[in-house]
Amino acid sequence: MAKEHWYFLAGALAVILPLVLVYATKKLQLFEPRPDARIVFSQTGDTPLSLHVFRAKTQQAAAPALLLFHGGRWLYGGPPSLYPQCRYFAAQGLHCFSAGYRLGRNGQPDVPGALADAAAALAYLQAHAAELGIDSRRIYAGGGSSGGHLAAGLGAGLATHSPDAPRPAGLVLYNPMLDLSPGTPDHHLVKDHWQAVSPYHHIDAGFPPTLIMSGTRDPEVPVATVEAFCAAVRAAGGRCELELYEGQGHGFYHFSEGRNPWFERSARRALAFLNNLKG
Repeated sequence: MAKEHWYFLAGALAVILPLVLVYATKKLQLFEPRPDARIVFSQTGDTPLSLHVFRAKTQQAAAPALLLFHGGRWLYGGPPSLYPQCRYFAAQGLHCFSAGYRLGRNGQPDVPGALADAAAALAYLQAHAAELGIDSRRIYAGGGSSGGHLAAGLGAGLATHSPDAPRPAGLVLYNPMLDLSPGTPDHHLVKDHWQAVSPYHHIDAGFPPTLIMSGTRDPEVPVATVEAFCAAVRAAGGRCELELYEGQGHGFYHFSEGRNPWFERSARRALAFLNNLKG
């Protein structure tokens, strides 16, 4: 082969190989956060539901735990969407669990079923706290959007509607769906049973300490909704903190390949809140 052909081939490879490497990295998710384990905690029909586990990177005998639920209007999405949050919290000393739950079909969610799955996930962590290295007094819950609704539902005991229902020790809610009454953006998804699944309408004196983080330009979760929710928690004798992110819309907290500063800001705010609950 002529020398100029070798030069051409070398130049082509210098251009093509980096592109192939980038493509393969994205396709295979070689550098994406991965859970340390997956634990089946329940089953719906033939589908097992799993906790995607990120273990605390500490030497504590028992660390606090954060149970997270993904968003997606109870219709789509999955635990991997909260892997970046779990990796962050695990690095800061919390066991983090991103939980699966049943998703609806044909545009119709099964919100009572999803709430039952969320309660089963919490019950699993409470029952297996010792073997998982969890401080049973500090099992928190959280999530985004419809996942925030499920966490708030645990705080209100919506799965069983019993005052004795197990509840998280605290809640971290990202733009959560809290009020599902007529006239709210997502009422149509639960219109036949909205009163039973609307956290805002079941706040009581046992509601856990709560942090809500939301954007000021979120059409799905208006500022007035989260303000009213926090006010109702306080009126019931509880603790609720509200952090508003100016100009941000729905889903502002997602990682977005590291280009979203709101991911880290909201994660730091959540960590500070949970650490403050120690006392």
